[in-house]
Amino acid sequence: MLDPAQVDRRERWFVEGAAALRRTLTTIGLPNLLPPTGEFYGCPCCLIAYDRDALNARVLTEEHVPPRALGGRELALTCAACNNTAGSAFDAHAERREAIDDFYAGGGPDRAMRAEFAVGNVVTRGNVHRAGDSLLLVGEPKANDPKLMEEMTRTLNAWATGEAAGARIGFRLAENMSVTRARLSWVRSAYLAAFAMLGWRYVLMSCLNPLRAQLIDPAASLLPPLGMVDLAASRDRRQLFVVQEPEELRSLAVILGRYTVFLPWVEDPQPFAALSNALAQFSALPRPRPQLTGKYLPWPPEPLYALDR
Repeated sequence: MLDPAQVDRRERWFVEGAAALRRTLTTIGLPNLLPPTGEFYGCPCCLIAYDRDALNARVLTEEHVPPRALGGRELALTCAACNNTAGSAFDAHAERREAIDDFYAGGGPDRAMRAEFAVGNVVTRGNVHRAGDSLLLVGEPKANDPKLMEEMTRTLNAWATGEAAGARIGFRLAENMSVTRARLSWVRSAYLAAFAMLGWRYVLMSCLNPLRAQLIDPAASLLPPLGMVDLAASRDRRQLFVVQEPEELRSLAVILGRYTVFLPWVEDPQPFAALSNALAQFSALPRPRPQLTGKYLPWPPEPLYALDR
């Protein structure tokens, strides 16, 4: 059974979002994009407008920003198709990337991590576990050629008995993860946070069209890198920062835990290519880098549509 409070919130988000959308389209001279009467809420990711029947049928769903597994909470309504696609196409990769970063930093998830082991010249596949301050490497017989497993066992026995000189045992994580897809998960979360704060006047800017096209077509290569990573930062950080200086990096910085994504700002928005180039140059500066200057905006607790009011 649905929580009545959750139903009321979805209803309110739909009504407020539909009113903000109609008001904004009228203001910018595009009122005919919607039927003249009725309530229509647009999914901010695909821009398809849905009526109240879609809300009742749960075609419109509450979206966690960032993903729930990465500490996010519900922040906006998106359509189920966009929400579900993001889960497999982007967010699963972000979760794996976070697990890999945690593991190399000395922590890591409770689950085993897929890995490749090198014992002498023999490379096999298996899992690696953390056991206190130690690592436990476990081979996976079904994932390997039995002859390789036998050769690895012979090598280890020879080292243990002194019949052969020992050598290094190494491993590397081999999780099924795309760095690009993980990066796009954070870009998507940043975009939805900006939508929740600023509303339709922001996301309908034409400069954001490549971002939405990328979200609709995960296999395409439409967006350059737009983020910075600080693995020492708290995962609980949630901030919006309007970067004013340096001028070439003027943007909306959306800070989501360890990740900061830079998006075009409302005033004189930069195309993604120029923004990415400026970010690359800034990241390459020797430390300590110059401080970014600008102003903070409050993190939205729910959709606020600040520019649509």
